[in-house]
Amino acid sequence: MSRPFFSIVIATYNSGDTLEYTLRSIREQTIDPALVEVLVADGGSADDTLRIAEAYGAIVLRNPRKLPEYAKAVGTEKASGVFLMRMDSDEEFSYPDQMKDKMELLQRHPEVQMLISNRILSGKRGFCGIAANYMNTLGDPFSYFVYRTKKDKIHTYRRNIVRSEGRDVLMRFGEGDILPLADSATCALGLDYMREHYPEEYTEVSFICGAYDRVLRDTGTCAVMRGDDVLHNCRSSLRVYFSKLKFRVINNLFHQEESGYSVKESISGKLRRRKYLFGLYALLVPLPLLDSVRLAAVYRDPTYLLHFVYAYYVCFQVFRLGAVRLAGGTRRNGSYGG
Repeated sequence: MSRPFFSIVIATYNSGDTLEYTLRSIREQTIDPALVEVLVADGGSADDTLRIAEAYGAIVLRNPRKLPEYAKAVGTEKASGVFLMRMDSDEEFSYPDQMKDKMELLQRHPEVQMLISNRILSGKRGFCGIAANYMNTLGDPFSYFVYRTKKDKIHTYRRNIVRSEGRDVLMRFGEGDILPLADSATCALGLDYMREHYPEEYTEVSFICGAYDRVLRDTGTCAVMRGDDVLHNCRSSLRVYFSKLKFRVINNLFHQEESGYSVKESISGKLRRRKYLFGLYALLVPLPLLDSVRLAAVYRDPTYLLHFVYAYYVCFQVFRLGAVRLAGGTRRNGSYGG
């Protein structure tokens, strides 16, 4: 039997509403099924998540800590593929040859140990709320500010491009450069490379959260494929999105070992400086307001007008929870977005 080329790790917790779309999009890929293994790391779902995972032949693993960072660690430890691919339980591939195209790019460029998707697009309308397009394009107001996020990875990191042939785009990152955002969204990471270079730590949560940054820092190279887009069936009402923003603030303030940002910050002084400037940016009221108008015009989408609301909310949570931390208190997320 062929060894899997891709091991897809999916973190789940009561993900029954969206998981079937995710697994169906994997099943519909034209790549040889023997080259793909799917590992679902579940945090104790009480809905039909496990039934769906088993019906699609996924390897089901238990994640007693519930949070997605621990699920990724559980899945990485059991994965047997050449490359590790992280995929959220509400994501889908955007076309049938996508995994095959990813594999062929990685085979053409053996020096590449990290392949990131180009765009995250809003998926099914029944799931996506008012914050969906903003969240999928920019992530959150903090990420938008510190990473200078554009419409896709190729435009955001165009200065790092060293080679472009057809759909293949190769990028180089050096000391001090801000590294691309990559975690889920079918981004691929060399699992054999990690086993060889980080044998004692590649399955630890502290490594998992910054694995893409560690590999890119040490190899200096990553690739993007034009048209490599992911569909995101995200719950994104204002209430849900505010919960996600608060989740990220808590992780960055109280549990940096579970935050990929802390690894990026240790690599790039430029990122550290921009972190402190974000507070000033949010407090200077006209700047987020002007950015809201500009973003709505650039993306031709009025929902981006809410950018200033998100920016002020994040700033409020940073100051509020920062005061808790200074007073010696702590906070812990129960589950993602909760």
